[in-house]
Amino acid sequence: MRLFLLPSVLAVALTGCGSTPNNPSVNLETPKPAADYAQCVFAKWQAIKPDATLAETKGHYKVMVSGKVAQDDILEVFKGNPNTRVFLYQRAPLASAFGRSALENAARECL
Repeated sequence: MRLFLLPSVLAVALTGCGSTPNNPSVNLETPKPAADYAQCVFAKWQAIKPDATLAETKGHYKVMVSGKVAQDDILEVFKGNPNTRVFLYQRAPLASAFGRSALENAARECL
């Protein structure tokens, strides 16, 4: 019985690790410049989650909110030609089941 119980518990524990998608939850485009869009979203995310951070590299912006249990919400903004490309990664698997999150709504409001 123990031989069956241990693998079962491990399998159940690891299913959460395998279900976290690496694909964006939401793909968006905006005619706004990448810097303007990223600043707009960053301000809104900070109002919702004060620990939000903004990182910038050449033509790329990343707005991130760290979760309490390794559950990050990440918004990546890429300078495009002609439109700015936006990718939202939400690690909460049930977020889409209950409608849009406040962070997703903020990202859409800045479009």
